[in-house]
Amino acid sequence: MDDVPWTSTPLVGRSTEMAAMLSAVDDAKTRRAGAILLSGDAGVGKTRLLDEVATGAHERGFGVLVGHCTDFGDAGLPYLPFSEIFGRLAGERPDLVESVLTNFPAIGRLLPTHRLIGAQPVPQDGPLDRAALFDAVLGALTALSTSEPLLVIVEDTHWADDSTRDLIGFLLTRLTSQRLALIVSYRSDDLHRRHPLRRPIAEWSRNPRVRRVTLNPLDAVESRALLNALTTERLPEDEERRILERAGGNAFFTEELVAAASMGDGSAVPPDLADLLLVRLDPLSDDARQVARVIAVAGRRVSHQLLTAVAGLPDRELETALRELIDAHIIEHPGNASYYFRHALLAEAVYDDLLPGERVRQHAAYAKALQDQTVAGTAAELAGHATRSHDLITAFEARVRAGQEALSVAAPQEALKHYEMALELFPSDPAASSVDRTWLIVDTAMAATLSSQHLRAVKLLRKALADLPADAPIRQRAELLLPLSDISLVIDHDQEANEAASQAFRLVADEPASAFKAKVIALYARVCDALGRPMEAERWAREALQVAREVGQESAAGDAGITLAQLRKRAGDPVAAAKQLEEAAVRAQLAGDAAAEVRSRYLLGSNHFDLGELDAAKTALEYAAQRAGELGRQWAAYGFDARRMLALTQFTMGEWDEAAETARADSMTPSAAAAGLRSVGLMVRGGRGDTSVAEDLQAMRKWWSLDVMLPLIGLQPAVEAYRQLDQVAEAEKLIAEVSAQIEYVFQTEWYMAKIRFSALGLQLLCHRVVSEPSAAGELVARGAELLAEGHATAEKGLPPGRVLGVEGIAWLARLEAEWERLRWLADVDPPTAEEHVATWQRTADAFGYGFVIEQAWSRVRLSSALRAAGRVADANEQAQLAAEVGRRLGAQPLLDELGSAADPVGSAALTARETEVLALLAEGRTNRQLARELYISEKTVSVHVSNILAKLGVRSRTEAAAVARRDGLLEA
Repeated sequence: MDDVPWTSTPLVGRSTEMAAMLSAVDDAKTRRAGAILLSGDAGVGKTRLLDEVATGAHERGFGVLVGHCTDFGDAGLPYLPFSEIFGRLAGERPDLVESVLTNFPAIGRLLPTHRLIGAQPVPQDGPLDRAALFDAVLGALTALSTSEPLLVIVEDTHWADDSTRDLIGFLLTRLTSQRLALIVSYRSDDLHRRHPLRRPIAEWSRNPRVRRVTLNPLDAVESRALLNALTTERLPEDEERRILERAGGNAFFTEELVAAASMGDGSAVPPDLADLLLVRLDPLSDDARQVARVIAVAGRRVSHQLLTAVAGLPDRELETALRELIDAHIIEHPGNASYYFRHALLAEAVYDDLLPGERVRQHAAYAKALQDQTVAGTAAELAGHATRSHDLITAFEARVRAGQEALSVAAPQEALKHYEMALELFPSDPAASSVDRTWLIVDTAMAATLSSQHLRAVKLLRKALADLPADAPIRQRAELLLPLSDISLVIDHDQEANEAASQAFRLVADEPASAFKAKVIALYARVCDALGRPMEAERWAREALQVAREVGQESAAGDAGITLAQLRKRAGDPVAAAKQLEEAAVRAQLAGDAAAEVRSRYLLGSNHFDLGELDAAKTALEYAAQRAGELGRQWAAYGFDARRMLALTQFTMGEWDEAAETARADSMTPSAAAAGLRSVGLMVRGGRGDTSVAEDLQAMRKWWSLDVMLPLIGLQPAVEAYRQLDQVAEAEKLIAEVSAQIEYVFQTEWYMAKIRFSALGLQLLCHRVVSEPSAAGELVARGAELLAEGHATAEKGLPPGRVLGVEGIAWLARLEAEWERLRWLADVDPPTAEEHVATWQRTADAFGYGFVIEQAWSRVRLSSALRAAGRVADANEQAQLAAEVGRRLGAQPLLDELGSAADPVGSAALTARETEVLALLAEGRTNRQLARELYISEKTVSVHVSNILAKLGVRSRTEAAAVARRDGLLEA
């Protein structure tokens, strides 16, 4: 397993960095696995340092495995460095790899021999579970490290594809007691603001087993030491000074400048690296320069077999040219039948220096060799060369194959890139292609949804339908409508889902029974159910079930069965529905229908949540999210929903730390999914008093239309933050904006969350009436409108046959309680003290199904109502129960509401309550208004006012206010 390259370049300095990296190696030997993230500018010496670390590890008895990332352009070969690692291992130690494959067969998908064009398919059929592949790589490396400790180096990660980054991130999180050290290097100067590696690096760095090592430029002393080590004869002082100034501490630049200067006229050294490289090539023979150009076109690395096929030189001349390049330290030959440029900058500069015609011809030669299978190669490699040689037909076919290969190894992001480029290259004459365009569009949409880019998939399908000619075959149109409806339903575009499903249903209505017809009818039944048409949904679900069984279409049968289970639950038989969903999940798992399995498991958890069975919901959703990850559907429909619903369930149960962890996005999380998860994080942060959640929700506004659940979840903590900041107008505006967004998406004003939104609006009115007593009548009138909207929603927002769930009932109770609180504070047709207590008692009881924080808030209000009714002991009991929850959750706003503030400075003679009364008295409140706002009787207010006048030594309320302002008693 040795891959320790030899280099004659001296290592200058770097003692600190070297020690840190070898420390990780030593730790691994004692079963403390760890990782190093090595960063530095191009040419600063990362590869040279890694050579030295590899040598040190080898001397310590480590096996060393090295894999490189390569710049393929827009889309490359997923998991390339790991294919290189296991491929080289297979070539050097086939017995070892055979043992690994026996225990971890998924590794076979990564072996180069299985990824080449024309390779025989591996025994496992169909796409590979992403989790299975990741676990196999971890298991294989762990197994290899049992015989000897292992150092794995992944170089040039700035060129890594999405899937490689995800796999590295997975490995980093699984480092425990293996005898394994992992070093990941990348160019820091390549990481621009939007570089896809930036976020993973930040995530990886938070892992306690990961250390960062930054390779800075050499200082002046080290640079001069390197320069002197590179020269046999001392250069003139002015030449050395010029080299050191130009190199700027970059070891590679220093080497190149010294090499160029040693060739002759130092004054002729060009000012940039590209020119330096040309100077390095000038003394070489024509054949050597040509071979360098050929290698540059391949990328940094090329196999001997491929180079022989493309170079166009006889073996003897080719070997002579290669020897010349090796002797000149332009390329390296690690002894595994391949060659690579000593530094990536060399390859880039030589490639950039090629004339356009030269590049096209060389890429065409590589494409021909790969296409003819003269040499081994992958579809991704062929696609890159064919594209750059303008062979669009070959490029198109290779992109399609590369996309399929990427999906087969659970790399949907790369598949999407390849497929989208294939669509751009699709032949103008469809007859000239063996690939069906409709199939390609549908597969591209699937890759987009698996990458959590649902809106991208919808736009693609819409355009494809718009481009269809009027006389297009019925089946072709229906094949595009089916996924459009399915994906639209997932992102709550119900109207579009209904239109697409209905149109597809009409198109196949007269067709004979078929697997496709069964799928269409099953989806139509699901859409009917989602839109509240239970009779239609049941009729067509049963029809789909019959057709599916007739033609043996298990997927459609499972879809229809899940819809029937949902209908049974809404008909009042949740136990039977749960049993049906569990059975559907098992059948789907046995049939290998990942989408149906994840959907049924998610719905099982969601149904438990709706019924208020939170423990059962949590268990089901945890398993649904786990299975989604194992099946590579963690960001697809229902997989992502399961994770977010799990976080919501944990939040509801008062498991806030767990909810925050579940909702935490990392480097493997697509942007849209990360935004959706952050909405749950806002609830936790807002509940603990972080008022920046309001700003954060606004910053995520671009995602609102794609994921309507994001603003629906994030609204409440944002409104509460604005209330704490006394920015009520902003809070009311936000409620209106989110409501408008939801009404637009749902195409109705009667959506169930409106009950909660109306309650939030009433809470804001209660806040305002305290500071705007003169507007009490106007605020109460607005409150009456919100109450009516909430009640109307409860009546009209549910489809026929459905009833409010436990959460809806609780929020309806909260709505009515807030309405009474508003009238109590405004003293406008107020409820009696007993009525007020009873309303808040009902609200606290309604949230008692398990919504911990909302029950606590209801108890805070109940405590105030009890105190106003003179039931002090009962009030204290409710306040104590709420405080216990607040302390356990860290819910600071709730604790603040309970009133734990100390007396203001300068008013030691006054109690906290008297200071509170004085502040309101100074604002001109009457005793009756004071009683309403403080939830105490008017008699108690009179006692407080008398005490205040006595303590301040004044005879009137006006004098008391004047003294308070003069002495600064109200500043706090």
